[in-house]
Amino acid sequence: MSALVRARRHRYSKATLRLLACAWGFIIFPNVSARAEAPPGSVYVPLDNWAYAAFDRLAALGATNQQFAGLRPWTRVQSAQLVLEAGKRLTRSEGNIPEAMELYNALREEFREEINVLTGDSEGQVGVESFYSRALGISGTPLRNSFDFGQTISNDFGRPYYTGFNNVSGFSGQMVQGRFHAFARGEYQYSPFYPGLTPAQMVYIELSDGTTTTANSQATGTISRFNLLDTYVGMRLGVFDLVLGKQSLWWGPGTMGGMLYSDNINPVLMFKVNQVQPLVLPSVLKYLGLVRVQAFFGRLAGYHDPRAPYIHGEKIMVKPSPNLDVGFSRTTMAFGQGIPFTLTNLRSTYFSTTDIGGNPNPQDFPGKRFGGLDFSYRLPDLRRWVTVYADNFTADDVNPLVNPSRAFYNPGIFVSQVPHLQKLDFRFEVANTRTRGIPYTSFFYRDGYTNNGFLMGNTVGRRADAFDVSSTYWFSPRKRVEVGWREQRTEKAILPGGGSQDSVRAQADWFIQEQTEFSVFLQHERWAFPFLALSAQSNNVFSLQVTLYPKKLWSRTALRNSD
Repeated sequence: MSALVRARRHRYSKATLRLLACAWGFIIFPNVSARAEAPPGSVYVPLDNWAYAAFDRLAALGATNQQFAGLRPWTRVQSAQLVLEAGKRLTRSEGNIPEAMELYNALREEFREEINVLTGDSEGQVGVESFYSRALGISGTPLRNSFDFGQTISNDFGRPYYTGFNNVSGFSGQMVQGRFHAFARGEYQYSPFYPGLTPAQMVYIELSDGTTTTANSQATGTISRFNLLDTYVGMRLGVFDLVLGKQSLWWGPGTMGGMLYSDNINPVLMFKVNQVQPLVLPSVLKYLGLVRVQAFFGRLAGYHDPRAPYIHGEKIMVKPSPNLDVGFSRTTMAFGQGIPFTLTNLRSTYFSTTDIGGNPNPQDFPGKRFGGLDFSYRLPDLRRWVTVYADNFTADDVNPLVNPSRAFYNPGIFVSQVPHLQKLDFRFEVANTRTRGIPYTSFFYRDGYTNNGFLMGNTVGRRADAFDVSSTYWFSPRKRVEVGWREQRTEKAILPGGGSQDSVRAQADWFIQEQTEFSVFLQHERWAFPFLALSAQSNNVFSLQVTLYPKKLWSRTALRNSD
């Protein structure tokens, strides 16, 4: 309990902070008016789109040098620019990279309309992007509270689920006209009754660590509702994109889930400023290489203690070499019922360097702040084979490097081609939050680092460690099968007896005629938390999703190009 209220001080002087603020302003407003002829507006590629996995492999094979894996989603025009870069590099390449050429050809077809825009075709686009329906069945008892225990299904946009039949059925559509763009994704969600924790279990959690029981600990009736996922309007302004609406983010280079922000939650209603065109800064700053920044300000949903807090975040990514990118990020939970929204408090959430004591005054609270540092690096002499990366997270410090003993880690390695099996890749990741302090907690924000009860960061949760091993066989860029194995252990400091969660899974994504996708997911999980059940429990998950992509039929640009 004392760890939650212990005073902390950031290890940065005021002069250093002012310098960082000036650098941020210098990056954010670099002659925007001079970029009036930048490419027009573009919607974002949804985070569950097949293209991200394809781009990851394409970059690991050395075909692209300008993507920032730790700052997603990307716009469709950004993706098209990466495709064009890959085409130029593959044309100049002396070595034969058949796997990269297959990926390039598939991505060139996917972003054909945006490539036309980049080459001078500025016609507007309007149309339905997808229709989809997923039937998901669960036998046995699943976990759905990674803040206290674990999650059986993670990084699924905060969709509800429980034992029995679950369903999501929805659509997405887009409109682009000049510098303006809009996107909507809505779906019907069905999930069975969830009994929640017992009153005694909820009381224990509240008394033991000072947090409240989130929505995923409380009983919930059968859910049958329509819900909007990513739904927004935006405008391209020079090298920046200004976007308002419900939006998803992924801040991290791995696949387990960004430590600071992931798509484990329902998209947050926010205003986002996103630099979609990387810049090279003048003078000595040019050695930073390509630079991208992103900032957002939003409001959390389903938060009760206090009600309706805000959250803002900022991230700067630099690429000092074609094989290395580094990101510095920060999010702050602020305001809410009982903590006044004033200009003084708002300024302190961005620039305050200290926390306050054990009995803080809500009138002066600078918010609960989290810092992140991530990187991705293609190893020398193995540029087309091995990429190492890490996603690091800390609470109450500006950056994990300030106090490594209190930081939390998510390193990984990605092998784009297993030797002698060029269509097979391999990935290994570890997530560890077993250090001093308890992540994702605050005595002011007692629902934790959550939105609608789901953790915004990595679902490894608090005081736990996990590893995930996976391998994908690429029959083609749009036909692949992945198998994976995950183990997680939670400390006794969080729960009596601690706990474990182990699972094996298989997933197949199969496109037919480029307009129909079938996704099959199978998982067997065994978990043991004495706090929840006296004996070990197991569950099985099976899901089948069918997605239709009629965009090529309904897009005005596509119709005209097909004549």
